[in-house]
Amino acid sequence: MPRRGQLAGQRRRRSGDRSLAGRDLRIRGQRHHERPGDAGLGRSARRSRRARTGSGREDLAVTLNLQRLQTFIRVVDLGGVTAAARALGIAQSSVSAAVSHLETDVAARLIERDARRFQVTDAGRTLVDHGRALLASADEVLDGVARARDAPVGGMLRAGATTTATEHALPRALAGFLTSYPDVDVDVVVARTEHIVAQVIDGALPFALIAGVSDDPRLVCEPIAMEQQAVIIAPDHLLAGQRVDPATLHGTRLLLRERGSGTREHQLRLAEQWQIPAAQHSTLTGTSAILAAVSHGLGITCLSRSVVEIHLRAGAVAEIELPTPVPARPISLIRRPNRTPHLIEELFLAHLKKGSSV
Repeated sequence: MPRRGQLAGQRRRRSGDRSLAGRDLRIRGQRHHERPGDAGLGRSARRSRRARTGSGREDLAVTLNLQRLQTFIRVVDLGGVTAAARALGIAQSSVSAAVSHLETDVAARLIERDARRFQVTDAGRTLVDHGRALLASADEVLDGVARARDAPVGGMLRAGATTTATEHALPRALAGFLTSYPDVDVDVVVARTEHIVAQVIDGALPFALIAGVSDDPRLVCEPIAMEQQAVIIAPDHLLAGQRVDPATLHGTRLLLRERGSGTREHQLRLAEQWQIPAAQHSTLTGTSAILAAVSHGLGITCLSRSVVEIHLRAGAVAEIELPTPVPARPISLIRRPNRTPHLIEELFLAHLKKGSSV
């Protein structure tokens, strides 16, 4: 699975696609006359009708491209053009151009740019706040049309997932779903649990799959599957393949996922049970880095069995057997309680909850 990024663009959009690509929304509003400092923003060719009013303002009609708006919101959510381009699977220049055109469309600077920092302007924050609602409304319109017509289900399924969830549970669920609905495109944001939970709460993501559970009162959290766990060590270690008492692990080094990861919290609870002191903890970013470190004898770790199975079969790592196995961890679906899912989301969530999907 690609990191922080995507299962996006893996299928070509059909003519029945419900995505916002290329869709314009004509908005009538008002603005003050341009000041000398505004000249660098340019004048939108799409402003159609201007009429001076007694208040010193002029009416204007702006054609707001929803795809540009969607791209800009992704830039803000991910903290920069580079991350947004990676997530969208397009060139950085395309993202920059979309933001620049949007600034021209709305006649306002949205982002302050320099080499050292990325800062959203007041106008940019206002556009993000209202833009989310605008995109949601557009989605509702398209969703209503999709439900009313007798045509194959198509469009974009957007979701979030933690790294552990994308190793096994999500790909398997998507494979079955896309077999039934081949006209659907998929856009999955992959990040640490902390970041994914925040995006669902903020409305940037409609729902997500996480390893473990969330007790945040602003979310509904539904376990949909269980992930078996495995304690692993280097294949040439004396404990490799052995049944050991947890007390034996006291002198070993425990390798942890990065801060903000739900897997890290799980590993820290195990460290406490096994009485492995903090001085013997090492933090590495990402599952791949931990697996490589274990393989080279840097320490032990506990990860989902679905993640390590292929490495166990290849002999790159070995398993330690404990008298009491590490309990399985749930894979959970998180979503906001008051949000009505769109048709594609509704179908996918129903697919998830069948039980056999993951």
